[in-house]
Amino acid sequence: MNLNLGEGVIFVSSILISVSCLLIGIFVIIKDRKALVNRTWFLLCLSTAIWALGYAEVQLSPDKFTALFWGRYFLYSGAIFIPVFYLHFILSFLNVKRTKLLLASYIFAVILLYLDITTPFLIKDIVPKLQFKYYADPGSLYFLFLLFFASCIFYSFWLMLSYYNKVSVYKRNQLKYILFASVIGFGGGATNYPLIYNIPIFPFGQLLVFFYPLIITYAILKYRLMNITIVVTRTGVFIAVYTLVLGLPFILAVSGRKWLAESLGASWWIAPLSLMAVLATAGPFVYIFLQKRAEAMFLREQQEYQRVLRKAANEITRIHKMDKLLDLITNLFVNPVKVARFGMYLFDKASACFLLKSNYNLKKEQPSSISGENVLIEWLRREKEIMVYEEVKRKAQEMPGPVFEELAKQMRNLDASILIPCFLDNELTIIISLGDKLSKRVYTVEDLNAFSILAGQIALAIKDASLYESMEEQVRQRTKELVKVQKQLIQTEKLATIGTLAGGVAHEINNPLAAILMNAQMLIASGKIQDEDDKEALELIEESVKRCQNIVQKLMSYARKPSKKDVASTLKLDAVVKKAVSFLEYQLKQDNIDIVTDIDDDAHLILGNANELEQVVTNIVLNAKDAVKKIKKSGKIYISVHRDNKWVDLRIKDEGIGIGRKTLSKIFDPFFTTKDVGKGLGLGLSICQAIIKRHNGTINVQSELGKGTTFIIKFPCVDGKDTSLAQT
Repeated sequence: MNLNLGEGVIFVSSILISVSCLLIGIFVIIKDRKALVNRTWFLLCLSTAIWALGYAEVQLSPDKFTALFWGRYFLYSGAIFIPVFYLHFILSFLNVKRTKLLLASYIFAVILLYLDITTPFLIKDIVPKLQFKYYADPGSLYFLFLLFFASCIFYSFWLMLSYYNKVSVYKRNQLKYILFASVIGFGGGATNYPLIYNIPIFPFGQLLVFFYPLIITYAILKYRLMNITIVVTRTGVFIAVYTLVLGLPFILAVSGRKWLAESLGASWWIAPLSLMAVLATAGPFVYIFLQKRAEAMFLREQQEYQRVLRKAANEITRIHKMDKLLDLITNLFVNPVKVARFGMYLFDKASACFLLKSNYNLKKEQPSSISGENVLIEWLRREKEIMVYEEVKRKAQEMPGPVFEELAKQMRNLDASILIPCFLDNELTIIISLGDKLSKRVYTVEDLNAFSILAGQIALAIKDASLYESMEEQVRQRTKELVKVQKQLIQTEKLATIGTLAGGVAHEINNPLAAILMNAQMLIASGKIQDEDDKEALELIEESVKRCQNIVQKLMSYARKPSKKDVASTLKLDAVVKKAVSFLEYQLKQDNIDIVTDIDDDAHLILGNANELEQVVTNIVLNAKDAVKKIKKSGKIYISVHRDNKWVDLRIKDEGIGIGRKTLSKIFDPFFTTKDVGKGLGLGLSICQAIIKRHNGTINVQSELGKGTTFIIKFPCVDGKDTSLAQT
């Protein structure tokens, strides 16, 4: 093999193109034989491999006949079908049907192949041109081949540009790759044609064709694509650097050969070879340096928000307020990344669902929760990686079946372009849903890597915030309980003090009152008092003393400790209520008040003292009557008795004036009353509360001004045993 430098460059580049295209085509068709995109891409790679092989063999041909054979049967046979296979590939990729156009293209390609093989109308001869010993000389119909080639390629370009805004953002990014690769490939290949028409331009772009199948294959098979700007930048820098690495020695060898031969003699070739070795050694370092500088310049915005995300991953764990943390996480994606939609679902153990806790610009029909048994959740738990909708949709098309179809459906329901699972201790705790970027750029591998790092920190931060809030809530509850207990202790102490005072006061007052009453009554009975005014004064004294004795009696009743003789017997609470109602019913009817009872048929057995319980019912009913009469001339009082699990529930409801919120907390205080002066002592409800507590019961009040009051009294059910009342 005796090739000059130009022939050597073309031979090596053509062999590289042929082998790489063949291997790439086989790899793609093996990946999915059923996909039309893969099949048409395989045919395009095969035709390119045949063309490149024919080009390489022409350089090696020992004579014109052999060169013409390789040129017609391989080089141009492959070249004729490159444009039609490319058109078919683009149509299948865009899912556009142009059946008649394709059929016409294939027929015309077959006609050109026939002309190429059997006539000199396409390739007239193989002759020396520039540095090449054998190069094609065009026939009279060669322009038809060029016109057909250009028409198919430019129409394909027009199709891609026309459908660019009609496809999804990820397919749009794939189109960028295909367009970029096609410009490189066909632009490089086009440098072969000037020399056909004897224009002395070396086919320097032949090496660029090598990049074309690699980039398009990457676009076909990968959905998590590298930013096209990175690809263009890296490819441009690579071409620039290695054009110098290969071009400068070539220029030196071609232009300075005579001068080098005069200076170095037969070893002139050492100079360009040495220059190539030096440049090849320095090339990778220059390439890396220029690549970093170029990427920093063109990808400043993307690298900036990725830097912000990495920094935020360390900062968010310091925030303990859940609301503030959720807002920060939302803003991280909405502002630096600039997503169109955002949603964050947190796992709730109580409902076993993921609940929507934070969102931005979501649709109204966006689900507020996701079941923990959803197929999407199960997939995320098992795979533990970010889901990209375009990848799921592609798999649903390539591998028809319920799993990927359901996953794609669920992601559509969430309106999610990607889903980011956040794990903590190997448990899925958070799901972040992101829509498309506002810039319409795709989520790159670098983006997904940054999101993966951030996901773990988000899960940890949310857990810390939840624990912190839980602790705060526990502290608030405990504080509330302590305040309540403190109030109860103060109330108990107050009642105990009042009880002690009441007992002493009652004992000290009762004897003088008895003496006054007795003397007043004796004077009235003696008949010695004739003056009517004096007699009226004595009667007033008698009435006042009796009223004082009544007050003292109630005080003593309030202050009295339960004795050991106070035995609680098993009784029916409904019987106690009915007895009290029968006693009060006539009196209430005189005031136009009706009592309505609702007592079920179940046994309402409790332990208690019937007389004390009658006193409780009577007191509350009379208070209810007074409350009704304040705002109405007539009304109703409702009394119900029902069994409630282990409790007997007694409710007394009126239609009266009601009790205000501030007053409600004081109604059980001794001597507190809302009645007019002289109409109430403020001891009735205090005594009722004490009796109910001795019966191990509870009393609560629900009231609203103008809407009435309900007293809710509960006593524990019993199985019939006798016991003593509780000591208070």
